[in-house]
Amino acid sequence: MATLHRLRGWLSRTLITWGTHLAGPAPASMPPPRLPDSAAATPTPLPGPGAGSSPPPRTTAHAPLALFSPSSREPLSVEDAVLSRSMVLLKREASDSLAALGAAHALVTSARLSQVQFVRERVERGEEKPEALAALAADYQGWQNDQVRLFDAMALVLRMSVPSATTLELVDPQLHEQARAHLASLSAEYQRGLLLEQFRDTPLGS
Repeated sequence: MATLHRLRGWLSRTLITWGTHLAGPAPASMPPPRLPDSAAATPTPLPGPGAGSSPPPRTTAHAPLALFSPSSREPLSVEDAVLSRSMVLLKREASDSLAALGAAHALVTSARLSQVQFVRERVERGEEKPEALAALAADYQGWQNDQVRLFDAMALVLRMSVPSATTLELVDPQLHEQARAHLASLSAEYQRGLLLEQFRDTPLGS
């Protein structure tokens, strides 16, 4: 319960800070929102209106790389999860994770839209170049597309019908050895994907 209160407080401070940025430059005395100790990463603050034509990056280049690396936490042991959890529990865990990621993504997407609307007004008044609006609009469109995919994935998982048994309970005992070998290969493929994603996001020379 204490963790929930800290997260709610952090979210409130973050939304207030976003609103201040969208309305104008933040006062020098206002500190940036601080992530509670229980959270895993620090959100990227939005730049103030008219800060330039480049869209806000999706990650902070100067932040510690581990914050945005798949290796910043121990990867899920696919084999352990499949062998020890029921399919109902696996479905619930997947739904919970997608819901949290989708909600976080929706907050950022909404803030990007507000920034696009602000810059559009500046363009109409001749205070900003049209290129700035085009860049922000393209960035917002990317966030929106990803948000749709996240909620589609969550809806698909929620609609799935799965039995309450564990995986091996649903497999013929004579096929357990082959099933375990298949599971090991799937786990290795997941680990390979994590490594590829890590190298893709790692800046050259770091």
